[in-house]
Amino acid sequence: MNATNSAAVVHEQFTLGEYIFYLSNGAVGSLFNFIVLWIAMIYIDTDDKPRQIIVINMTFADLLMCLTYMLTRPYLSFFPNIICHPYYVTIWTIQLVSCVNLVWLNIDKLIFIQFPLHYYSIINRKKILILCTATWIVLGYISFTVESYMQVMGGCERVSINPYIYMPICILYVVVIVASFTISAIIYCIAHTSTKAETRQRTKLFHRLFFLFSSTLWTFFTCLPYRILYLMNMLCSPCRTMLVRQITDMFFRILVVGMVINPLITIWTQRIYRMRLLKLLNACHISLANEETDLSTRRQSTKWSTVESVPLATNL
Repeated sequence: MNATNSAAVVHEQFTLGEYIFYLSNGAVGSLFNFIVLWIAMIYIDTDDKPRQIIVINMTFADLLMCLTYMLTRPYLSFFPNIICHPYYVTIWTIQLVSCVNLVWLNIDKLIFIQFPLHYYSIINRKKILILCTATWIVLGYISFTVESYMQVMGGCERVSINPYIYMPICILYVVVIVASFTISAIIYCIAHTSTKAETRQRTKLFHRLFFLFSSTLWTFFTCLPYRILYLMNMLCSPCRTMLVRQITDMFFRILVVGMVINPLITIWTQRIYRMRLLKLLNACHISLANEETDLSTRRQSTKWSTVESVPLATNL
C-alpha cells in the first residue's frame, strides 16, 4: 500500500518488473546511503560543520526507507500482523524526518547567509543535536497517533484508515516541501542580489549553496507532485479516474527513485564526500592492481620453476 491510501482495503499484486524495481532500488539506495553515512561518521567534524548533523539525519532516514520499505514492500503479505503497526509508524516517521530535516538545512543556510559573523554563536553542534532528536520524537509521536486509527485487514498489505485521519500527514508533507522550496528561493534571491560581494566571492557562495539548491529542487520535483495527486485523489471524488491513478503511480515510482538519487547528490555536490569516495575508489584500484601484479609474478615464477624441473632429454 502506498502509505495507506484510503479507508478502503487495499490489496496489491506485484509483477516481476515491480519486484525488480523495488529490490534493485532498495539495494542500490542502501549502498549509496551507507557510503555517505560511513564517510560522514569517520571523516566529518560536526563541531566545525554542525549542519552536517542534519545531512546525516536525512541520509539515515533515506537508508532506513530503503531497508525497511523498498526491500520489504514486495513481501508485505508474508509479514505477521504484529509487525504491521510498527512498520507503518516507521515508514511515516522516516519520510517526514527526511523532509523536515531539509527545512532545517535551509534555515541553517539562511542564518549563515544573513548572519555570517554570528553563525557559530547561533548554531552549534549541541543545538543541532537537540533539534534533530526532537524532530524524530515529535514526528514519531504524530505517526504513532495517526497509526492508532489504522486497522489490519488480514495482512500488512491489507490495511485501512480513515482518509481524514491520515490527511494531516499528507498536508504536512506538502507544507514542509513547499516551505523548503520557499526558503531556498529566498536564499537564492539574497545571494543573487548581494551587491557587496565581489563576483569571485559570489561564485564561491553559490558553490557552497549548490548542494542545498540541488537537494531542495530534487525533493520538490520528485515528492510534491505525488503528494498533491495523493491529496487530490483523497479529496476529489470525480478526480479518481484511471488516468489520474496512472499518473499518481508514475510519480510514486519517481519518488522511490529519488531516495536512490539523494545520496548521489550529496556525493556529487559536496567536496568532502566526493574526494573521500574518490580516494577510496583509488585505494581499491591500487590494491587490485597490486594483487594482479603479485599473482602475475607468482605465475611467472611457477612457470620457470616447472621448466627448470624437467630434465633435458638426450639420445645416446
